[in-house]
Amino acid sequence: MRPRSGTFSRSARVALAGSVLLMVISAVSAVAATRTTITIDVNDETGIETFWTSGGALCASGLATTDFDHFGGGWRAGSFHLTKTLDCEDGSGTFTIKVDAAVVFGSPTDQGGWSVVGGTGDYVGLHGGGNLVGTYVETGIIDVYTGVVTR
Repeated sequence: MRPRSGTFSRSARVALAGSVLLMVISAVSAVAATRTTITIDVNDETGIETFWTSGGALCASGLATTDFDHFGGGWRAGSFHLTKTLDCEDGSGTFTIKVDAAVVFGSPTDQGGWSVVGGTGDYVGLHGGGNLVGTYVETGIIDVYTGVVTR
């Protein structure tokens, strides 16, 4: 029996479904391959914020700029909210992260979370986030951001 005009045979439908499945698997694999665990160390001990990264998804180092949004809290603890723009030394672009953290006054560290909110150059479309720990030192603070980014 011949297939009706305008319809696919069973084997053509199976071949088409298989092709679509392979395209979906390839797309998912490509996305998964760009998801990278990273660490960003920001140091402002000298009054100039510098950063270094590991994980390979971001530039190796550069300068950071902090824009404080607000601080709230009481006499024992508080929370602070800011954005930090990281400008890559290699000229590949910038990426901006939003930080929400809490501190107990007198504690040697603060803790919180961060998320990517924008990027330029190689970092347009970057997204992700994670956790941060800030360690207070005599001359400033050293922040360590850990998490996952996707490009």
